[in-house]
Amino acid sequence: LMALMGNMRSVPSDAHEALLGVDMDFPEIVGPEGTVVPVTVSGFSALRSDDNYLVRRQAADAFFGTLRGYENTFSVLLDGAVKGHIMTRDARGYGSCLEASLSHDNISTDAYRMLIDTVRENLPSTMHKYVELRRKVMGLDGPLTFPNLYNAMIEGIEPSYTYDEGRELIAKGLQPLGKEYVSLLEEGMDPASGWIDIYPNENKRSGAYSNGVLARDIHPYVLHNFDNTLDAVSTTAHELGHALHSVYSNRNQPPIYSGYTTFLAEIASTCNEALLTDYMLAEADDVDMKLLLLNQRLESIRLTIFRQTLFADFELRFHEHAEEGNPLTAEFLNGLYADMIREYYGPGFELGPDDECEWMFIPHFYYDFYVFTYATGLTSGLALADNISTQGDEAAQRYIDNMLKAGSSAPPLEILRNAGVD
Repeated sequence: LMALMGNMRSVPSDAHEALLGVDMDFPEIVGPEGTVVPVTVSGFSALRSDDNYLVRRQAADAFFGTLRGYENTFSVLLDGAVKGHIMTRDARGYGSCLEASLSHDNISTDAYRMLIDTVRENLPSTMHKYVELRRKVMGLDGPLTFPNLYNAMIEGIEPSYTYDEGRELIAKGLQPLGKEYVSLLEEGMDPASGWIDIYPNENKRSGAYSNGVLARDIHPYVLHNFDNTLDAVSTTAHELGHALHSVYSNRNQPPIYSGYTTFLAEIASTCNEALLTDYMLAEADDVDMKLLLLNQRLESIRLTIFRQTLFADFELRFHEHAEEGNPLTAEFLNGLYADMIREYYGPGFELGPDDECEWMFIPHFYYDFYVFTYATGLTSGLALADNISTQGDEAAQRYIDNMLKAGSSAPPLEILRNAGVD
């Protein structure tokens, strides 16, 4: 019966992707060059970080304003997904949806809650302080708003990278992982290899994604939306981290153990990003470039540790609300998300009229308590990158042998300890 329910449980997620990526139409705005450009799901990340404030503001207003018009549809879809999670909880006899989700990785619900509690406790000395730093560096008189949240703090200095320039940088930056790793990396980044779909396209889903089990005996498949930015270069390194994790696991484990757990999934990717940034910082020959790279690292920490913990906190709260027998209405979800943005970003940040609708386009809320692994993954990935940078080949080989090749052959915390992170 549980197996028969599988396809039905995926319907809310599939409908969310079709609605957002195909059926919805967003308005056009005046773009960076003064020409009219369409706002799309796959192109929104580039527009929200554009150097021109007016472009960023138009993009945010057009994107979130359009989402607002579908708020009841999005709330019904999310409610349907959570009902599926509650059904799994009840059928399997777990105490909560969170426990049901984490049990197969042997992760305690206390570990999930500890991440949220620790981040929230330290918000005044971290996220709130970072919001004030952005306001100061950007010379803003009033509060920080969404259109000034994703752009570089120092405008006009970010270089543009072609995809070929980006993959050359990545191959150099990941040299500490050894010749075999870099050889596989170069194969995966080569468009002719068939691993990667590089550029945005009509009706293409947003973001980036790696699937290593779709054709495990051939190679992984990587979806990308490369937009010639530094962030796109970093994202390439990130997704290839996932892809090579799959390659090593598939080649060294039997099928039953070749898929790595969600808890480990974001570690290889963030380790790659950290090594790339370390290399670029060492090679940078002017202060502005170093500041840009440090800005990017701060943003990576904001997005991956703090924003994803906010998402994990939001996900836990709306699940608990539904588990008490309440429907997930647009009014409830919008209000909860707005309150959490205010809490996490602090008094120096001000919500726009439709910013509370951001939750509607986040696909991870349909993945069943996945987002917290981004936060634990980055902290572990940074630690592994530090180990590799300071200890050299020995640490790199320990990481490859004991984590990348391990798949799910042991509990994830044990695999991580064997790789060098307690």
